Amino acid sequence: MRRIALHVVGVALVAVFMSGCGGTACKLRPQPLEVKLPMWFTQPQGSEQADTPVNIGVRLPKHLVPFVEESGLPSWVVYGVVRSLGAQEFLANGTLKTFSVIDSRGESSVVVDDVYYDVPSNKIRAELGAISEACMAAETELDRHNVVGANVSRRFGGILLFTLSPAGGSRSNLLLTSGVSKDPMEAFDSDHPEAMPVIGWRETASHYITTMPGAYIYGNPVLAFRRTEEEAIRDLAKGLLLKFSHMRKSVVDTTTGIVDDEVKEEVYREEITLRMRGVRVMRRVVDVDRQLCLVEVRVPRSGVAMK
Repeated sequence: MRRIALHVVGVALVAVFMSGCGGTACKLRPQPLEVKLPMWFTQPQGSEQADTPVNIGVRLPKHLVPFVEESGLPSWVVYGVVRSLGAQEFLANGTLKTFSVIDSRGESSVVVDDVYYDVPSNKIRAELGAISEACMAAETELDRHNVVGANVSRRFGGILLFTLSPAGGSRSNLLLTSGVSKDPMEAFDSDHPEAMPVIGWRETASHYITTMPGAYIYGNPVLAFRRTEEEAIRDLAKGLLLKFSHMRKSVVDTTTGIVDDEVKEEVYREEITLRMRGVRVMRRVVDVDRQLCLVEVRVPRSGVAMK
């Protein structure tokens, strides 16, 4: 397949200012005063919650590299397609083991391992195939740029917001712009720290929610948030697998009320697959003082079911 040449020059314009001070400690660990990011990235609204922020020069996980080779499309398009499809539907799989220890305290614990989530490869190939065919049918290089550019709804330097809902001719091709953005920005700094989302897994009457912290990378915020977001979705899936499992917990024999000194251990195992539809990123926050980024994701209760 003829590879589609789509070279775009872009540099992420993340405003990070370092404080000036003396002393060895400061030189070894400079403290940034402020980080600014576009609000469509930190507080996505509406369709932006289902779209995917991606760096132009993104490095793909190994299992996605073959899709680049098959389609001839840039890596950022492949990653954008995969994650945007995931916002529509993820399949979460896991092998659950419960180790039930019966002793004088009647304790038991549940261990979840081999948890992962994915998007069916046939859906990925279908979406990439449609974009690739449109590029191949384009008569000029500019036309090919416009095909993939239709999937970019926002741009901040080298940071693109990929969407599976192209706007067609009603929107200019942001790939052909300088990347300078006039979008509203959100600032994170030490003097006015943002209220951090509650970390951990929880559920409400309408949604399952998790907030995950991760290491913030000042030179590459998208990579930092991407890693944290992927872990957040995994944590969301892990909690749901536990909730929907049929695992049993053994307790002390309630028939006789007698507890033997001998410790008995039993192991149960279950494999489970869940469908998660409508996973959305609600918030991205930078904790400047602790050099962390936090991502809050949620899925509606109606979007979760056994497969």
